Amino acid sequence: MHNYSRLLSIGAISIAALALLSACGGSGGGGSGTAAPGATTLSGTVAKGIVKGGRVLVCRIVNGTPEPDGSCASTATGNDGSFGVTMSDGFAGPVMIKVMAGAGSMMSDETTGTDVPYAMTMRAVVPSMSGTMAAYVTPFSEMAASAVGTSGIDAGKMTQAMSTVQTMMASFGIDLNVKPMMDLKNDGANSVMLGKEANMVKQLARVMMAAKNSSALTDANGTPCNTAGTVAQQVACTINAMNSVMTGPGTFDATKFATVLGALNSQTVTTVAMPIMRADGSIVMETADMTSSASIQSAMQDAGMMTATATTMVPGMMQGMH
Repeated sequence: MHNYSRLLSIGAISIAALALLSACGGSGGGGSGTAAPGATTLSGTVAKGIVKGGRVLVCRIVNGTPEPDGSCASTATGNDGSFGVTMSDGFAGPVMIKVMAGAGSMMSDETTGTDVPYAMTMRAVVPSMSGTMAAYVTPFSEMAASAVGTSGIDAGKMTQAMSTVQTMMASFGIDLNVKPMMDLKNDGANSVMLGKEANMVKQLARVMMAAKNSSALTDANGTPCNTAGTVAQQVACTINAMNSVMTGPGTFDATKFATVLGALNSQTVTTVAMPIMRADGSIVMETADMTSSASIQSAMQDAGMMTATATTMVPGMMQGMH
């Protein structure tokens, strides 16, 4: 099912297709308001599932390393997982986003629809700030951030790491550019993008299921992650196991990768608590069977999409599911 030979063609992927940055309006928890002329703004969403009240740092890369936490632009995620910061000096270089646990930080469990503590750090890398941009922080972006290491970091290594992760996770349809929720406000007329967004939520649910169910993923001492204790601990252990696959921006441990891929692939994802942004920008959680067109259509209608529109959109959406 998995063609490992395609991993050897990482360098052939277009850098343009891998840019983690796309135009968007800054919004959500910690939004910085009206930016000064020449300022650069970065906004986005944090999800494993949706992270609420996470402490967000956007750190410039200075001489190959992230600047000290105290110097980074900071904010917190809102209840929809969103964040936004503005670099008033117009910084246009590479940055690393860190999302750490804050007081009372929570994340949604897509398999149950309930919230559990968020007690770890996830990151994403952005090769170049410019204008107004978006970036998404997930366990998959954390893999790319892990791959660039802690020194000698530059835009080229960031882009290569993102390319490597996307190629490794191609069988799950992972695209680091895709928002980890269905966005009816901005993509309500784009069935292809909605399908990619729904698929990203499905794959995040797969990670959650592996954390709870798979004994193949272990901590550094060989203890299975699914026996780590709380769900929060199981998820943190699983993300560390995913990170351990990466040995550099363009390299990975084939044995560890096979273990991670097998653990994820063994999870059969059906019913998921899907975060959906309505046309008015509010967020609703809708339960949907990811294998059922009718169920996904019903979820979109419950979120406010017209029945005729939902009927038209679903066939295109299902083509983007993995």
